[in-house]
Amino acid sequence: MEADSLADKLTFVMVGRSGCGKGTQARFLLERLRTHGVYHMETGRFLRALLEHDNPTVAIARRIMTHGQLFPEWFAVFTWLRELIESGHGGEHLVFDGAPRRLTEAKLLDEVLRWHGRPLPVCIYVVVSAKEATRRLLARGRGDDQTEAIKNRMRYFPRHVIPVIKYYRRHGRLVMVNGEQYPAAVTAEMNAALVDRFGATWPEK
Repeated sequence: MEADSLADKLTFVMVGRSGCGKGTQARFLLERLRTHGVYHMETGRFLRALLEHDNPTVAIARRIMTHGQLFPEWFAVFTWLRELIESGHGGEHLVFDGAPRRLTEAKLLDEVLRWHGRPLPVCIYVVVSAKEATRRLLARGRGDDQTEAIKNRMRYFPRHVIPVIKYYRRHGRLVMVNGEQYPAAVTAEMNAALVDRFGATWPEK
């Protein structure tokens, strides 16, 4: 496939605190782009699949996930680069869910997409407060045994993910939606923002 044939392939980056509902909104994008060829870069799913292996690297990774800590950049990058290089998903619309979570990873993603001749990604930030995100995670989780892991997730968000959000805002590639609404209202707000951004090229259904 020639690089110039990828110039119309969109890439979306879903970011937000754990529990913000970005996975639900990612599924809307997947459905909206389904007939045009789209792939879900769901890093959580990729990580869980890797954790089924048994080796020293995976043993360390398993501890990181259990404690709700942030994976090193090279580990996260490996999960989605493998999908492009080995599995060949570079020719579809892409919806990243759970990455990038660090500024250097966001810049690397730009570099990779630029190399492919693809437009640079648009970041969709589902805004939810730490208090609301914690409430949701506790409600759907196993209670007190997850409390420390949830606290760790809340801690790394302002330190690592907020710089990613500021990076996309600085470059005019940020869409912010209020995640503290019913999911359907979040979807409607996001879709309206994408219609404003892409105009007639954004699929209606």
